Amino acid sequence: MMKMKIRKTAQHGRRGLRVLAAVWLLAAGAAQAATLSGFITDADNGEALPLASIVLTQVQLGAMGNSSGYYAVKEVPAGTYEVVISHVGYKIRRDTLTFSDRDVRLDAALQVESVDLEEIVVQAERREELEQATQSSFIALQVESLQQMPAIGEADLLRSLQLLPGIQSASDLSSGLYVRGGGPDQTAILLDQIPLYNPSHLFGFFSTFNPDAIKDVQLYKGAYPAPYGRTLGAVLDVSNREGNRQRVSGRGGASLISGRLLAEGPVGQGSWMLAGRRTYLEPVLSAIRARGVDIPLNYYFYDFNGKANQRRGDDTFTVSTYWGRDQLRVDLEEEEEESFIDMNWGNRALTARWTRVFSPALFGHFMAAGSSYESVLSFSFFDTPFRIANSIRDLSLKGDIDYFANSDHTLSLGFLATLFEFRYTQSFNQQDQSDLRQEPVLISAYMQDEWQAGPLTRLRLGGRGTYFSVGDRLHFMPRLSLSRALTEKVRLKAAGGMYRQYLQLVTTEVFSGGDFWVPLDKTVEPGRSYQGVVGTEWTLSRHYKLSVEGYYTDLANLVVLDNAVAADSEDTRSDDIFKSGGSGWASGVEVFLQRRTGALTGWVGYTLGWTRRTFPELNSGLAFPPKYDRRHDLSFVVSYKAGKWRLGSNLVYATGQAFTPASARYSLREPTTGMVKDYVLPARRNSARLLPYHRLDASASRDLGMWGLDAEFYLQIFNLYSRRNEWFVQYDADNPGTEPEVVKQLPIIPTLGFNFAF
Repeated sequence: MMKMKIRKTAQHGRRGLRVLAAVWLLAAGAAQAATLSGFITDADNGEALPLASIVLTQVQLGAMGNSSGYYAVKEVPAGTYEVVISHVGYKIRRDTLTFSDRDVRLDAALQVESVDLEEIVVQAERREELEQATQSSFIALQVESLQQMPAIGEADLLRSLQLLPGIQSASDLSSGLYVRGGGPDQTAILLDQIPLYNPSHLFGFFSTFNPDAIKDVQLYKGAYPAPYGRTLGAVLDVSNREGNRQRVSGRGGASLISGRLLAEGPVGQGSWMLAGRRTYLEPVLSAIRARGVDIPLNYYFYDFNGKANQRRGDDTFTVSTYWGRDQLRVDLEEEEEESFIDMNWGNRALTARWTRVFSPALFGHFMAAGSSYESVLSFSFFDTPFRIANSIRDLSLKGDIDYFANSDHTLSLGFLATLFEFRYTQSFNQQDQSDLRQEPVLISAYMQDEWQAGPLTRLRLGGRGTYFSVGDRLHFMPRLSLSRALTEKVRLKAAGGMYRQYLQLVTTEVFSGGDFWVPLDKTVEPGRSYQGVVGTEWTLSRHYKLSVEGYYTDLANLVVLDNAVAADSEDTRSDDIFKSGGSGWASGVEVFLQRRTGALTGWVGYTLGWTRRTFPELNSGLAFPPKYDRRHDLSFVVSYKAGKWRLGSNLVYATGQAFTPASARYSLREPTTGMVKDYVLPARRNSARLLPYHRLDASASRDLGMWGLDAEFYLQIFNLYSRRNEWFVQYDADNPGTEPEVVKQLPIIPTLGFNFAF
């Protein structure tokens, strides 16, 4: 027995030595490999460049920078190699570095270069292969091209996005986004990673995004990855400029309705940025009143963006803020009795962020933030006041970690904890009628692996878990994205995932300032969607690129406001104020052909789509199309640069909006009074269509020097041939002999303005 024990002990010892030897050899091998890391910035202003490409060509190693411009290439063997760093719109940088067993830090500042050169096209392809091709339905937009599109009054981010395939608008008067058959509440809109709950001015006519302050725009039209959550459909992630680290500079402009100004510059080891925009309708209205014209209306909006950052070694501290407000007052004097309408609404956001390079392979960013939206509507008729106020506030803590595990795997994990406060108050003649307040908590965490599963295949595997305190909701949502290069010019993509939404937007669809959010309580299930996307990208030439995507979304647990609930009802349960248990689906194909280089640039976008909703209590339980269902949606966008002139044009065509027609009129006699009332009997819900929508916009701008500034004058014409597209149909039940009235949208609207930079 003793010999057997000694023999087994010896065998275990030899196995242990072999294991230790293997670990030592692995460690020795790892010790011979180094990690290359650093930040990629713009040489002109010091701004971080997200999603840059870093490649060591001789050893076929590479990486993509994250949203902060940080990258890491692990397991670089000893030797001397060429490092190629590229980003769309910038000159390729090449460095020769020698690696041993020590980590190497390379911070690179890239120079801007004209986008019509051959090598810049190569940069764009590399970037798209690393991000756009990895993630289906992802678009990274250039702010300059958005600013050059014809618009109403001034450039507007959300209106420009409506020209992309798969994105519709509700009307000429709305900047809301209807993405792939989903409503505006199904698209999360983030500014510096904080949600804006009502990002619009002038009743939805303009968005809250100042075009001068925007640095980066990333849009996920569907099947978005695990780091994002909260909504059933899409994500728009907008980042503001960080500020010029090299010198004090500025830009601005003026249009017929507003003026704007941005200033930025270096401070210490960082930078600052301040931007403001405000309408100037008040002096115009005052001048008109001075001439004896009675205009009882006063209106203005403003917004302010601010940002400052400081870098201390491997740490960067950033503070950013946004303030925006609309104010409308209409005085209605009735026989010396005080009568007026007073409305104000707006967003506020404040963010404090800390980023740190913990090691060459470990990068983290952490954030504390607050965001709020508030709307106050006050009316007074014959000295009798009526007031409605609603607000949503959130306080959030957020953390994200990127771990560059090796050349094949990049791991990301993070958390988000949010405390909400929803409040709705209503009073009549200074007597409180309702005062509702809820304070739910949403906690979520995610994990994701970027896996280079071969020289031609990239996988993104992840999942997100959430807990919502109202109803003790606990859910897990998997996410997947696949990209494979079939040839050097053709790539196949696919993605899918599960999504949940716990907040519901109650909207009038006419006055966006009165919209408000409510949490869904335990009486109804939170919304759920399954999304699947498959597509291909084909680089036809250095000028042209074609992408085709098909998508399908399955929706469950949908709710819609119950219009039959009395205005003075005290019921607050979700099941009482909503029609619940809805389901639906959206399906379609998108075609996107781009000309990306040269004097002539632009795109053609086409969407063939279907959207349906089903509610047991609506339309006799039969499926119906929502009003934003579009069978066909076609857009042409073109820009031509000729010397100091730039010409642009947009042409849009879409299937007419769905609406509910009247099937009959009837009359009923009140048995107690004997009075006869006329009524309209509605047909099947949204069973008719308005006429097709089409519109042509045009713009012309010219660069010139003025007082030592770089200046640009522009003329923009919205709806060039002044087609009065149909908006909605309304019926007058009190006058049976009258025809239904078709309300029209905007006629031709020209705009003059200028932009400048210093």
